[in-house]
Amino acid sequence: MAAQTQSRAQTNGFAASIGAPLLALLFAAAGIGAILLLVSQITASLSASPEGEAGGQVLLTFLYTYGIIVPLLLALIGLYLLLMSVRLFQRQITAASWARQLLLWVIVACVVLILQAFTATSLVGEVTMQQRLTNAIPFAVGLAVAAVGYWWLGNNMTAFVGQETLEQASSRSAWNLLVPTIIVLLVVAMRPLEKTFIASLTDDTFAAGADETVTFVGFDNYARLLGFRLDALSCVQDETGACTVDEDGATVFPRAREALDEGYADLRYREVSGITLGSTRLIFSGRDRDFWDSMGNTIYFTVFSVTIELVLGLCIALVINSKFRGRGLLRTAMLVPWAIPTVVSARLWELMLRDNSSGVINSLMLSIGLIDSPQAWLANTSLQIPALIAIDVWKTTPFMALILLAGLQVIPGEVYEAAQVDGATGIRRFFSITLPLLIPAITIALVFRTLDAVRVFDLFQVLLGQAKQSLATYNYNVLINQQALGYASAIGVVIFIIILIFTVLYVRILGVKAE
Repeated sequence: MAAQTQSRAQTNGFAASIGAPLLALLFAAAGIGAILLLVSQITASLSASPEGEAGGQVLLTFLYTYGIIVPLLLALIGLYLLLMSVRLFQRQITAASWARQLLLWVIVACVVLILQAFTATSLVGEVTMQQRLTNAIPFAVGLAVAAVGYWWLGNNMTAFVGQETLEQASSRSAWNLLVPTIIVLLVVAMRPLEKTFIASLTDDTFAAGADETVTFVGFDNYARLLGFRLDALSCVQDETGACTVDEDGATVFPRAREALDEGYADLRYREVSGITLGSTRLIFSGRDRDFWDSMGNTIYFTVFSVTIELVLGLCIALVINSKFRGRGLLRTAMLVPWAIPTVVSARLWELMLRDNSSGVINSLMLSIGLIDSPQAWLANTSLQIPALIAIDVWKTTPFMALILLAGLQVIPGEVYEAAQVDGATGIRRFFSITLPLLIPAITIALVFRTLDAVRVFDLFQVLLGQAKQSLATYNYNVLINQQALGYASAIGVVIFIIILIFTVLYVRILGVKAE
């Protein structure tokens, strides 16, 4: 027994003195290789650019070739591997566990790349077996090295010092499940967003020819899109120094282009909205008034439609969650509006909202005395957005109710029974039990509905056309009608940022926390 213990100690000592430093050097070499690959990408872009070309065009060439995500990942991976090599050299047990996990991912990646090398096809000509072998050899070498390192770590973990906690082991297992999701997210979501952002930095046109030159404009598209200013205008005074009024008795103010500095006209600012305070008028102006109008329409539509849908959806969910005869049939029937395609429901509502007595809505309101004369719901500018909100509420409230109903059904009934025994009223039980326990479901419902509402397209496009635009329809018109791909891409990025802001606000305000 003593001999076995001594032999094992000698083996561990050899592994610690030779194996661990070699493994640390392997990770350091991999980290340095990732950073050198990034440097080579930058160097290749600089050398491929014509002499004397502007720095912006060089950057654009680099972005078109390599993008943003790949260089950023190379930099992060390189730094992480270098840090990992230092920790391995110090023989930390947590570093060894993570190194073994990383090597497993490398093995899987190399196997996939080898299979891809042997099954790849070419549009130019047939790929020979020699070419396939040549393409697969680097990955085969990487597979062999990673496999040896994985095997060595599995048999020599005792050569490292320290003890891994249960939380650290659980974190590593969680990352095993997250890595495939992150890869899919990068490919499906982040890469298209990256391409959109890169296009927003150019003056590229939609459906442009291959020989058309694309110019790097930096953040000029965003400056034009988001440029705004607040100004105060004084009224036009008569000979006595009093404010001039028009025939309707309203105070007269000068035109902003004439009263303000030259930059207002040079940058093509236009008044978006204003408010009169006595002899002063405060105006909000934007370089792209159509964008600010469409943003106002979208925010107005989003806030009111989502709020009404939340309240009605919660009421419906509470009713359906109770026990009564025909509950199953009602649950099925309430999904009918949500199942109808939005374009179809928009056309149906367009018939019901006709601006004469033949419209069902006008006829109904006239019969019960809510209105004195037929209303032009889709022609009157003050009624257009409320009409669209009503249509959206009718269609998507069932979706909100369905999510909230799922949240209600996971609340234990024993909690309500205990509260009832303690003498809590129905209202007290709702605000003390139901609402707090329903917050996660409410957050999910708000995120999904807000995402749909911010990028609403079909309702505005079908019913209003260009009379009133949402951010999505304005984006569509800029891309298709004006052929401005770069500017439309900037609008798309702004829509994404708005959705992200709403999501973060919901999580912060509603207090959703990870346990």
